[in-house]
Amino acid sequence: MSWPAVILWVLLIYFCASRGPGLLYLMLISGTFGSLQMLPFSGGVNLLPQSACAAAFVMKALVQRGNISRAIDSAIDLQRMALFTVFVIYGVFSAFVFPRAFLGLFEVVPISITLSGADILHPSSGNFTQSCYFILSYATSLIFSVIGLSSATRLHYRRALIWSAYALVVSGIIDLVAFTLGISTVLEPFRTASYAFLTDVEAEGVKRVVGLMPEASTYGTACVGMMGTLLFLRPLYEEVSERRSCRIAIVLLGIMTVLSTSSTGFIGLAMLGAVYACDLLYRMLNKDSFRRGNIPGELMVVSLSALSVVFMFLLNPALFDPLLAMLNTMVFQKTTSASYVERSMWTRFGWNAFLETGGMGAGLGSIRVSNWTVSILGSTGSFGAALMFGFIVQCLLMGARNASGEMRAFVAALKLSLLPILGMYSLVATVPDIGIPLAVSLGLISSGHTRISRSSFRAGYS
Repeated sequence: MSWPAVILWVLLIYFCASRGPGLLYLMLISGTFGSLQMLPFSGGVNLLPQSACAAAFVMKALVQRGNISRAIDSAIDLQRMALFTVFVIYGVFSAFVFPRAFLGLFEVVPISITLSGADILHPSSGNFTQSCYFILSYATSLIFSVIGLSSATRLHYRRALIWSAYALVVSGIIDLVAFTLGISTVLEPFRTASYAFLTDVEAEGVKRVVGLMPEASTYGTACVGMMGTLLFLRPLYEEVSERRSCRIAIVLLGIMTVLSTSSTGFIGLAMLGAVYACDLLYRMLNKDSFRRGNIPGELMVVSLSALSVVFMFLLNPALFDPLLAMLNTMVFQKTTSASYVERSMWTRFGWNAFLETGGMGAGLGSIRVSNWTVSILGSTGSFGAALMFGFIVQCLLMGARNASGEMRAFVAALKLSLLPILGMYSLVATVPDIGIPLAVSLGLISSGHTRISRSSFRAGYS
């Protein structure tokens, strides 16, 4: 166990024993350490800091009076978490039954990093570990569907996002500086998970910034996801200092996404821009929108930014040559790269698993792909996909009930931020697990679908 893991364990124990929202902040900030092993041994099982914090957070929240009964109510409520609940039960069932039912009938690309190619389908440790990861993500989502009813939870969540954003930015700067000075070895204590690392890679002569993640794609995706969440939640920050910090964080995350040179990050930025433009147009046309905000100010910033880019291009077109060359290599010529060929092979085998099982799937944790949709289909089949995608569509389309203006604006902002995240997931996600950040967002959105009166809600997590 490396020294950063020891420090995080000490902080985790301290915040578990103390009152207040410290554990929530630690859970979100710890997402920065995406390649740090928290266990004192290595055997292919990885416990990342955010997963450890999420498990502690769930347990701490559940012991609060009334939260267990509220969690059960949410888990079986068809308009909240019921679809997700059934999916998790079915997914765990598939993990232990389907690999044995279809044993040896076809080939898959297993999750294990020790194998680079396909292997005959058989039960593996991945079925157990992926089930545990998904149960943790579900439990996190479930508990946030309960405590999300509290305005204090939503307030601290927004503040913790800003801290997390700056942690991501700082980790990227440290990675870039360490590489430039030739001292990347100082970051080895933060890269102890049993992953395949791609940390010192260049593209078009430029260092691909990875922060403390395993690769640039993971870092770029995290930056875009955080950037989108802050962008849409921005109007809800009431204090001037928080709004200023939020705006600066958004700009810095955009810069770090570009420096990651991640093709998924570039596509994510494009999707985020499209969603923001559509939302801005909607708010301009809908005068009754509770999220109108400062539309003239937003239009001025967008217009000035666009005009600045055009002016710079007219003044000196050569300034954009490195960026255009990067986009050409990382996006438009991506299909010629070895990485694309390999990941396409994973997805092809995953889709074949769906077909070979007659639409039932090979079981949770049996396959590795590079497309979240195919991962769900290839792992849990048509039934599992209907449950998972049905839950997400429900979260996106269903409106908040008995909600204040702040709650409605909060839920609407999270829904908008999900769109580019889900789009990026469909390009690079290798396993069905949605991860802790997305689980938190889905849980908070589901909290807006409750039937109980918010005025009578007093649950906390202190």
